[in-house]
Amino acid sequence: MMTRQKFLGIPFILLLGFALQAQYSFAENIRIPVGEQAKDQSPVDMPTKGMSKERVKSLFGEPLEEVPAKGQPPISRWKYQEFTVYFDSNTVIHCVRNFHPEEKSAEKNQ
Repeated sequence: MMTRQKFLGIPFILLLGFALQAQYSFAENIRIPVGEQAKDQSPVDMPTKGMSKERVKSLFGEPLEEVPAKGQPPISRWKYQEFTVYFDSNTVIHCVRNFHPEEKSAEKNQ
């Protein structure tokens, strides 16, 4: 008889715990259309997909930081002032613009 009460009590406690947790786990979704995300920033030339490391260096110079390859396939990245370039071995697979929060606050003060 005692075992049955323990068995029924455990699911009840778990259910109560999930219900209390759900009460405090709300999040706000902010949706910004892709075309609006960098609207306030001036355009920047960046490397394109398929470029070699040598081509990137010849067009954009030495990176500020080279992050060594990790994982399989080996993905490395080069950080420049305005963007970060991601490489699979020797080839550009992606390039993203770096976020500069001080630019936005400086523009508002003017």
